[in-house]
Amino acid sequence: MYNKGLFKDWVPKPVMLLLILAYLFPILIVGGIYTANFREMMSDLAMYSEYLSFANYASFIGMGTALPLLLRFKMRFRSKELMITSLSTIALCSVVIATTDSPYVIIFSNFVIGFFKIIAIIEFVLPLLHILSPDGDRTKFYTIFYPLSITTAQLSTYLFAKIAYNLEWESVYLVMAVIMLILVLVSVIFMHNLRFSRKLPLYQIDLLSMLLFVTSFFLLTYVLVFAKQQDWFNSPYIQGASVGFIITFALLLWRQKGVKRPFVPLTIFKKKNFIQGVTLLMGLGMLLASATIQNTFTVGILGLDSLTNNLLNYAMVPGLVIGAIYARKWYAKRLPTKFLIISGMVFYTLHFVMMYFLISPNVDVYYLIVPSILRGMGMVILFISIWFYALDGFDMAETLAVASLAIVIRSMVSVAFAGAIYSWIFYKLQLQGLENIAHHLDAVSLSPYRGGGLAVYGRSRLQAVLTASKALYGYTIIASMLLIIYTLMLRFEKTHYRRIILIRKLIKGESIKGYNHSVRKATIESISDSAGVVAV
Repeated sequence: MYNKGLFKDWVPKPVMLLLILAYLFPILIVGGIYTANFREMMSDLAMYSEYLSFANYASFIGMGTALPLLLRFKMRFRSKELMITSLSTIALCSVVIATTDSPYVIIFSNFVIGFFKIIAIIEFVLPLLHILSPDGDRTKFYTIFYPLSITTAQLSTYLFAKIAYNLEWESVYLVMAVIMLILVLVSVIFMHNLRFSRKLPLYQIDLLSMLLFVTSFFLLTYVLVFAKQQDWFNSPYIQGASVGFIITFALLLWRQKGVKRPFVPLTIFKKKNFIQGVTLLMGLGMLLASATIQNTFTVGILGLDSLTNNLLNYAMVPGLVIGAIYARKWYAKRLPTKFLIISGMVFYTLHFVMMYFLISPNVDVYYLIVPSILRGMGMVILFISIWFYALDGFDMAETLAVASLAIVIRSMVSVAFAGAIYSWIFYKLQLQGLENIAHHLDAVSLSPYRGGGLAVYGRSRLQAVLTASKALYGYTIIASMLLIIYTLMLRFEKTHYRRIILIRKLIKGESIKGYNHSVRKATIESISDSAGVVAV
């Protein structure tokens, strides 16, 4: 009989819980690209930043590729075999990244790390789901797991920045490789050797669909990441990759019609919540990608080093905790998910508004703490609510397929697309700022400035970056408000046509005497609740 736990029977239950936490935290933070040492890695390898961004997104494609296969892997291999293989492969790829200077090797290693990382995470997510939510309520699990994972990631960035600052950026990968190998040893000692009584064969995996999935999203990532560097669609490489993505993705969808066990079932596209969830995930990507504006401001204008800049991630932790409690209370009262999503967007918008007014060359870093708290609140609320809504109402096989597309869209497509738009707008705004300043240089004597025109150019460029950052925050505020309006217009629940009739009669002042009392009561309550939410 299969042991539903992960460890041998002689391991005490408190020790089991400690072991789960000891596994979970390193697995959550391990990766192929660490944002804390991104700049050091780029400069030391003399590599375009686009290659490292591509590698970062490749890890999410690896996660999305592995998700539809998790159930089959779980039914085919022992948990110990999955953990030892996954952790050993992650350790090997970490060492490869630390010792290579080839961008293509780094990209491939990130894809492999993402593939095996999600396999290892799921082994511990299932026991945690049973522990945190014995009744199967996913909202209880999400309101604990997402704040835990995001908080761990934010706190680890400062730790990695400190390691890279005091040693070298390669040290981070070597440290994580050692931790993964220690966990391999722990797996050999404590994890059981049992398996499911039924084995699912691996030959039933549709390898062609998996190849089309990987190829299509790799081509899309190339377009979104390298578009600016390759002069957008004037480049034949961008044109070819765009056409290649359309062809391979169309072939992927066509392939799913003719196979018995599709890699991505097309039935998921018939669910309204998935389609609307995808659009909301694209909006979430726009909000997440705005972090590049803050990094440009703190590093380019304030001149903060990577260690001090990553300290701002600590300020997000209180916001993450408050946002998680807020979402937990919201779901406990069974309030509409729609307005929870809107409230998360409102917190994010308030973050943008505060940053807009704080843009200044002499602002103290402590003034950025409150905006960071608001950003943390908005981030965790949107992660919980949108993910819950997009994956609601699917069976096990469909849930894995939906999660596969959702994680790629949320973490790669939306962020990369929004990042490309931000990069293009920021370049245009900065260029416009330099042109505006250049109009007045003829009226200025350059002799008082040490260095002459070069000194004026340096100050002018700094001013252009400052004005471009402020203007970009202004555009982001407008985009956030449009996203809120769009979410208000979406219909999340099924339409109650009788309730619409009653609402129409109430608005016209007509009598609703004789109608079903429960429907009347629900209608009046819905009107008052909506009015209260709008008023807030």
